[in-house]
Amino acid sequence: MIARLAFIIVFLAVSALFFTQNPPSGPSIQHLDKAVHFTLFFVLAASMHYAFRLHWSWSMLLLTGYGIAIEVIQHHLPARGADVWDVVADVAGAATFYILLGLYKKKRRG
Repeated sequence: MIARLAFIIVFLAVSALFFTQNPPSGPSIQHLDKAVHFTLFFVLAASMHYAFRLHWSWSMLLLTGYGIAIEVIQHHLPARGADVWDVVADVAGAATFYILLGLYKKKRRG
């Protein structure tokens, strides 16, 4: 129950960040937005895993679809823009979680 509530909170917070008309401004560091996408989707994958215990392939499919949907919606927002590299960063973040989880489980089995 707590894990599902945590996922909902993370999902809503991530959605709010990606769909806001005026994205938060910060330091002008090249590719910082890709690091943000990577990190947020790593956290989304982790929270989804512990909330629903879906097979990694289903989670990756859902998160990839969500990443694509974000970019399609951002394309239609006046102050935002779509970028295929954001989707790549999203998928990389989620995949990294599942790769690390797999390595952790393999090491525990010994």
